[in-house]
Amino acid sequence: MIRHLHALLVVAVAIYNAAVTAGEPPASPEVTAALKPYLDSYKLAGVVSLIADKSGKVHFKNSLGYADVEAKKTITEDNVFWIASMTKMFAGASIMMLSDEGKVRLDDPVAKFIPQLTNWMVIEERDSSHVLLKPLAHPVTVRHVLSHTSGLTGMSELQRATGSDGTPLKVRALSSVTGPLQWQPGDKYQYGNQGMNIAARIVEVVSGMAYEDFLQKQFFDPLGMTETTFWPSDAQVARLAGAYGPNKEKNGYAKGSIGYLTKPYSDRVHRFPEAGGGLFSTMHDILRYGLLLANDGELDGKRYLSHAAMEELRKEQTGTTKINYSLGYHLRNGMFGHDGAYGTDLSVNPTNGMVTVFMIQCTGPDLWAARDLFLKTATQVFQNDAR
Repeated sequence: MIRHLHALLVVAVAIYNAAVTAGEPPASPEVTAALKPYLDSYKLAGVVSLIADKSGKVHFKNSLGYADVEAKKTITEDNVFWIASMTKMFAGASIMMLSDEGKVRLDDPVAKFIPQLTNWMVIEERDSSHVLLKPLAHPVTVRHVLSHTSGLTGMSELQRATGSDGTPLKVRALSSVTGPLQWQPGDKYQYGNQGMNIAARIVEVVSGMAYEDFLQKQFFDPLGMTETTFWPSDAQVARLAGAYGPNKEKNGYAKGSIGYLTKPYSDRVHRFPEAGGGLFSTMHDILRYGLLLANDGELDGKRYLSHAAMEELRKEQTGTTKINYSLGYHLRNGMFGHDGAYGTDLSVNPTNGMVTVFMIQCTGPDLWAARDLFLKTATQVFQNDAR
């Protein structure tokens, strides 16, 4: 027995030494301490997170809890996640890539690329018995649709009827004209997905290729984002982290689902790209994109976006409303990036080069509090580790 235990100890030490030699990043005790109460109280089932610098060095990587509670499968960086509204980042980056090429300007009217959208009307008056419409005071621009200041509602009536991903981008963009704008372009901010789908359709019109092909060619393939897709394969779905929140009694988990998208997710015939929230991805892939952002649009010797384009993505773009939002990017506490409906998040600090990735699939109400605590903790940990 002693000989057997000694052998096990030798193996354990060898595995540990191999991990250290390979540079496997450690878990942050501070992040574990911050997030463990969320798991202990069934607010989160599982989370993987990392804190890196812009060189690509991962300083800390934490994996806590389960991807599949029922099967007791621990969550790992190999799990796939629905990244939901993080998808918006790619719409903004795609437009800015075309802007760098001189093919699109942010203040171009969207009707320049989709002429049917000259027919938009704006609600002037509305009560229970009537709605009075009037023409636009000025055109809806590309900047408006990317910054949620176009006056569009969050989702078109067509999407409500057919599902968020049940029609091609061309049809979805044209359908937006049937629902009047809620206010004049630029007057107010209202978060939603219609504008992102219109922006993605503009990418198709200008580039001459399907939106998903543009993303694959310009971002996913060259960045090595091999698992980022609108259509996860059956093998990827098998690695999809389960969505959980606390049950009614708060003494266990209740499993949810991705009701926003149509199953099967691998169906390329009946499902189409949803540019506001349709992508699936992994921690590795999101880190790769985060490194691109942290390095001012350049990575591994290849420039994807100019400095001027990155400046546009890093600054507030909502005009007089002064909401902390850019062109498909959230702005918070000196960082920029985006989060997703089930709590996934990429945040990049352009000042010190910190990149954080936070991957969960949470259907409960505490996902943003958990994310914010992670970001606060990560900022402190990164600063201390850099000293």
